Amino acid sequence: MRKLKTAVFGTGFMGRVHTEAIRRLGNVEVAGIAASSDEKAAKFGAEVGVERTSGDYHTFLRDPEINAVHVCTPNLLHFPMAKAALEAGKNVLCEKTVGDLC
Repeated sequence: MRKLKTAVFGTGFMGRVHTEAIRRLGNVEVAGIAASSDEKAAKFGAEVGVERTSGDYHTFLRDPEINAVHVCTPNLLHFPMAKAALEAGKNVLCEKTVGDLC
């Protein structure tokens, strides 16, 4: 079975929860962390053992190796991030439904 690569958008409580949950799946790798700044992303990446980080989530949307993204940001960012990810051809797991936010 091919290992899937995902990026987690958000470094708060839910970002940490999703990162840990992804690791427990076994066939999915946390391949990137995106935050509101390079510094926040790098700090969180170091804490959870993910080398590739960015202050711009579009970095991971442009990467053809990323299969899916987990949107774990503040609610007001869910819709634009999920929409951009879907338009980039990524699978999306959103921490809350985006329908309530449109």
